[in-house]
Amino acid sequence: MGKYHRKTELTSEERGEIIGLRKAGWTIRKIAAEVKCSVGAVCKNLAKKDEFGTTANRPRSGRPRATTPSQDKYIRVTTLMDRFRPSHEIAKNIIKRNSIKPVCVQTVRNRQVEAGLGGRVARNKPKLTKKQRRARLLWARKYQSWKAEDFEKVLWSDESPFNLFVKNGKVWVRRREGEEYQLCCMQPTVKFGGGHINVWGCFSGQGVGSLYQINGIMNGPMYREILKNHMAPVLRRLGSDFIFQQDNDPKHTSKVAKKYLSNANFTVMDWPSQSPDLNPIENIWSHIKQRLRKRSTGPRSLSDIFEFVKHEWEALDKDYLLTLIHSMPRRVELVIKSKGGHTKY
Repeated sequence: MGKYHRKTELTSEERGEIIGLRKAGWTIRKIAAEVKCSVGAVCKNLAKKDEFGTTANRPRSGRPRATTPSQDKYIRVTTLMDRFRPSHEIAKNIIKRNSIKPVCVQTVRNRQVEAGLGGRVARNKPKLTKKQRRARLLWARKYQSWKAEDFEKVLWSDESPFNLFVKNGKVWVRRREGEEYQLCCMQPTVKFGGGHINVWGCFSGQGVGSLYQINGIMNGPMYREILKNHMAPVLRRLGSDFIFQQDNDPKHTSKVAKKYLSNANFTVMDWPSQSPDLNPIENIWSHIKQRLRKRSTGPRSLSDIFEFVKHEWEALDKDYLLTLIHSMPRRVELVIKSKGGHTKY
């Protein structure tokens, strides 16, 4: 008689077959040969049936939980107090608190996930002061009644850098779903230089204007020339019912720039500080930078970057531009909902 070595437990059907064959008068060895299991397995299931009235497995205790309820609470509260604290530091602190047995880093991470605090990449957003949040809220309330068609008659503008070497550094934070734009879960950012070019552009619901590469450091007089030679022709062509948008960069609010806009009788939209999420042109810059990162061969010079950016800029579809502009009522609504805080845009 051959021996059967099974790595898996008998199924419920096989256990039932053992009981049925035994009631039919089969010998234990004959049953084992028929079910293709060991004699011991047959005996064990018959004994279990006689003792408990069933062949089903009894409840198993399983592996003991590695942390106590008090430690689970400590992990959850500590993580909520500092969303950027590494899990290994929390594990070390548990040991320092006279823990009976050490807790590994993976266990800490498991408890964080159980609490809904999974590890995610922190969103990069400009830091907002109370004054800036209040200004954003007032701006949103002012334009709350605007429809998507009203925002189509805005000439949106901005500058953006494009780096020769793109960095993709990510910072991880522990947060619950829906908390990505809360202050405690975001990574504040500041602008920085490097091997890059700066470009200026503008667009409306009618399409994009010309893209201009900024040579050197832009100041008030240089910005006035950009307005005169690149913005003004577009705005005049669009018509007198269009208004011009720019952010509160010092060059934009310089005396020479203000004087030019006033003398040219252009209507300028008021704008709150630190609000790139309210300007749809930022989505265009992100779109082009993403396209730049996905290139199979990276740019070899700064001039290569401008040619690529210009090509992508001029290829932007009008429907895509309208989609961005039509998101403005939703952006305004989200600013009001967050009481002047950041939005997902």
